[in-house]
This record gives sequence, structure tokens and C-alpha cells, in this order.
Amino acid sequence: MRRLLEAHIASEHIKTIFFTHLHADHDLGLADVMSNDFFRLNSAGSRQTVAVYGPPQTKGLVDAAFRYVTFGFTTFAAEPGATRAGLVNGELRNPFVAHEIQQDGPVYRDEKIRVIAAENTHYALMPAKSRKQMKSYSYRIETPHGVIVFTGDTGPSDAVTQLAKGADVLITEVEDLGQVTKFVNGFAEQNHWSAERTSDLMAHMRQEHINETEVGEMATKAQVKSVVLYHYDPADPAAHVAKVKEHFSGPVFASGDLDRYCVGPPNGKSNDNSSVISPCENSASDSRFK
Repeated sequence: MRRLLEAHIASEHIKTIFFTHLHADHDLGLADVMSNDFFRLNSAGSRQTVAVYGPPQTKGLVDAAFRYVTFGFTTFAAEPGATRAGLVNGELRNPFVAHEIQQDGPVYRDEKIRVIAAENTHYALMPAKSRKQMKSYSYRIETPHGVIVFTGDTGPSDAVTQLAKGADVLITEVEDLGQVTKFVNGFAEQNHWSAERTSDLMAHMRQEHINETEVGEMATKAQVKSVVLYHYDPADPAAHVAKVKEHFSGPVFASGDLDRYCVGPPNGKSNDNSSVISPCENSASDSRFK
């Protein structure tokens, strides 16, 4: 039976959340998710907890986000209403439990999946002292229906290539160096940056992110079966796909918001050891598959 990798699932039904790293464009939406989940769970009188896994400092992020959320619910808790069930000794009960990942290796297991982490190169240029406190991870998710590797933000990385060995799906960020150069130079000119500051940002974009050629080479070296691109300039998805396919012979998808992909054995034959990915029926991603 084929399974869905599906974006539009009610967030309160998700019991475990993973962060790859704590850059603002990846973690500031957590408070919105927590606010929705807190309201929904307490309205139903649920005692469910939500686990949040991530690099060092994840606990501080979760605690701060919940503190922020409580300002919007404290007045409700002062009178009969949906959040009263969340009160413990007069304070709102925090159902969010942070788990900080300190090193590479298995970090999560339940009755269905196992998750393995590997530190990537997204912080490669960061001073060594800071890298002791701040880490960026990629994840390998092993399921009964296939193996999925999620790079998060990263530059070229032997550790990520090894993590992705034989995976059915490699979900990876990607960038176009021409677009990046244009963006950095334009941003620097607009804000009157020094040459040094401009050079530093360019180094970050070139060495701590991964371009189409590097994605294709990594996918080929790791012998993954398929690639799904994300975190890219959406102006021309087909161009990203074409450049990756110059270095990788398998199927490549350029994903979009709320796209759905199905993972499972070919032709639905459960006795087949391999798994394939394809856009689910009626998914917008059909038009971006090459």
C-alpha cells in the first residue's frame, strides 16, 4: 500500500517535530504552530504532548515560544473557557517537550520509523567556539515504505552523502549560483555594504549552501533513487531540475507548497525491496516532475 508524504495535515495531529537548525527563516514559525496546537489540544481536553527535536538551544527556543504563546491565552484561562483544562497550579501547562541533539547517530525511534542525524556543513565558516553551541543537522528517516533523507540547509558534505547512501528519496535544498551572485550584489549595493561584508555573505551562499551541480553529484555518489528539491528560487523550477539531471540520472522533482508525494514499492508489490516516489494523484507537483 502506498503512503503519502503530505503537507496539509492538521498540525495538532503531529506528535513529533524536527528542526535541522535554528536560523530565523526555519524556526520563527514554531510559535504559530504551538499556538494552534495548544488551543486545539486544550479545547479537546487532551493531555497529549508534542516532542520537538533539534540542535542545541532547541529547548530555549521552545520555552521562549511557549512563553510568547501564553500571553494570548492567559486572559482566556482567567475565566471558564477552552484553555482552562491546561491550567496546572494556576499556570498554563506546557505540552511541548524539547529534545536537544548533541551528536551524530540515531536520535529517534518509534514503532514505525528511525531517525539518524548527521551534522552538515551549513555552519562550516562559523568560528569554532560558536560551532560548539550551534549545530546544523541533516536527517535520515527510515520507514517501512522507504528511506528518506532530508538535508536541511547544507553545503557539500561527505557526512550527508554518507547519510544518504541508498536512500529512496533525497529531499535537498538547492541554489543557482548565478541567481545567488545577483542577489548578493544587489542586496549589498542597496544597503551600501563594504566589500568585506559582501564577500562574507557570498562565501556563505557558495560554501554553506548547495548548488545544482553539487546536488546531482551527491545524489549520484550516494546512489539515491530520486531527488526532491526545495528551498530554491521559484522563478524557474524546470531550470533547477534540468541542471541537477546533468549529473544525476534518476527522477528529480521541484517541489512547491502543499505538494504531495507517494512513496512505496513499484506497482504496489509489497514483496519488492525497492521503493519509488511520484506525485500523488491530483497533486500540483505533477507539472514540476521531469
